[in-house]
Amino acid sequence: AGVPLEADAAADCFKDCFKNCKLIAPKDPQYCQNNCQEYCAQSDRTDGLSGSVSSEGGETGILGMNTVPKGEDKPPEVKLPGLDFSSGKGKKLLGY
Repeated sequence: AGVPLEADAAADCFKDCFKNCKLIAPKDPQYCQNNCQEYCAQSDRTDGLSGSVSSEGGETGILGMNTVPKGEDKPPEVKLPGLDFSSGKGKKLLGY
């Protein structure tokens, strides 16, 4: 066997919780600190973060195949010849 690759390691519960909590309560870091410590201390979590018993209840990516940190579940990029939506004409076509 050996040491698992970093990409396969579970995301740190406290870091993930605190990052997401700050989006909701940006002016109350003590609330996030207390809430996340309490949440991550639960022994029966199924969020797929560090210390959880499974990843059954975790955030899944757009394809729903594995858990991903919130906000990193981006759609796959597809490059098609002749379709460039990042150019001026392409953005205009999409309404940007």
